Amino acid sequence: MIHYTHEVKICQRSLTLMGFWLHYACMGSYRYIDHTADLGIEVSGTSFEDLLVTIARSIFETQIKGRLEKKESKTIHCRGDSREDLLVDWCRELLYLNQVHGFIPMTYTITRHNLRLSAEVKGDIFDGTRHSIKTEIKNVTYHDLSIIRNDRGYCTTVIFDV
Repeated sequence: MIHYTHEVKICQRSLTLMGFWLHYACMGSYRYIDHTADLGIEVSGTSFEDLLVTIARSIFETQIKGRLEKKESKTIHCRGDSREDLLVDWCRELLYLNQVHGFIPMTYTITRHNLRLSAEVKGDIFDGTRHSIKTEIKNVTYHDLSIIRNDRGYCTTVIFDV
């Protein structure tokens, strides 16, 4: 069993590299890639859990602008037949919480055992006086999805419907 905790602050740091915005923190990183009509994000993490947190960061840093406060806590349970299934289920759960309940995650405590995970996610509820929507992400896809493990951790490219 693996236990992982990471706190995320929206828009921690960013720079432009070869025409792409590159967001980074102490752990994983992501960058936008060209994709016809959808949003492609290349993501890397030092561990599988870090990859999941970095994907979550990419979703909400892409969607939401504004000051966040830790007001709410949600529990997420995911499982999959593969790491790719687990990643997609994770993204869908996060998007569901945002689209149905207005929840914007900030901190993640993930406990994973093989292809099952449980996460306590703390964050804010969307408030039009403090937050605005930059780009609405509707869903995650399986398009060309594969997770690669290398000497630096894990990486993948995720395509989202926008």
